[in-house]
Amino acid sequence: MGVMPAEENLEPLQQFDMARAACSMARGHYKEHLIVFNDSVREKEILEQRLQNDLRRALDSFEFEVYYQPKYDIQSDTPRLMSAEALIRWQHPELGLISPDSFIPVFEKNGKIGEVDKYVWAEAAKQIAKWRAEYGVTLPVSVNLSRVDVFDPALEETLDGIVRQNGLEQEVLKLEVTESAYTENADQVIRVVERLRRKGYVLEMDDFGTGYSSLNMLSAMPVDVLKMDRMFIRNIEHSEKDIQLVALILGIAKSMNIPVIAEGVETEEQIRLLKDLGCQIVQGYYFSKPLHPKEFEIRILQRVAEEKR
Repeated sequence: MGVMPAEENLEPLQQFDMARAACSMARGHYKEHLIVFNDSVREKEILEQRLQNDLRRALDSFEFEVYYQPKYDIQSDTPRLMSAEALIRWQHPELGLISPDSFIPVFEKNGKIGEVDKYVWAEAAKQIAKWRAEYGVTLPVSVNLSRVDVFDPALEETLDGIVRQNGLEQEVLKLEVTESAYTENADQVIRVVERLRRKGYVLEMDDFGTGYSSLNMLSAMPVDVLKMDRMFIRNIEHSEKDIQLVALILGIAKSMNIPVIAEGVETEEQIRLLKDLGCQIVQGYYFSKPLHPKEFEIRILQRVAEEKR
């Protein structure tokens, strides 16, 4: 529900438009189901419209920057770099650096998220090829696959063209699909995912455990990797119940022979607990925040390349 408190100096149509704007924000909000139109809502509406208007220029001018967060195997004696996740930022010429939380929901709501996703796929593939040429390291990178992408009839052609153009194998461009993407028209999503897997792409289920039908979905859908949401990790040092819940998820995944990546790992104690529970791969601020490609090379890849020599 969206509400605009009555004001004598406003025409009914203006008040209706404001209430409708508040309702639109409530529809895309995960926690608030009723939003009252006020100055902050007005500012947010203006910003969202600005971002929508600037999207095409941003794509054409390469204003979006792709950052990379490493993922490590913690079961070896020394943590070993396994892959990375591509995370987008917007370096707006007037508004400065904009986080994805500010613009991704806007483009998901207006259906433009597919254009952003394709930009990230292309940039990530180029980066994988560049790092391979410069450091002799082929580092797989995970990119997001939204519901819009899944229902795009040109999806496979687009992905195949990107990996072919950069001389890559499909398996190094990993595809992350959020669990919620499977909840509507699941049969269609599953068919698309199955075709992608047959071509060699690795499918990772992101945010596993946050939906209402996780176990049901897991039994029905094709997936290669589970990404355990950070909400399960946040408090495991202090909660026996959270430890048992993580152990349960890891046990289910192990019984189905599906590896698990723990997201949002920040402390040494979390690493120790996850390692003891049998979690294979982790990512989070304990190892590194998302890094600009140049910083990723300096802090992560150069060390890996030296170890290989």
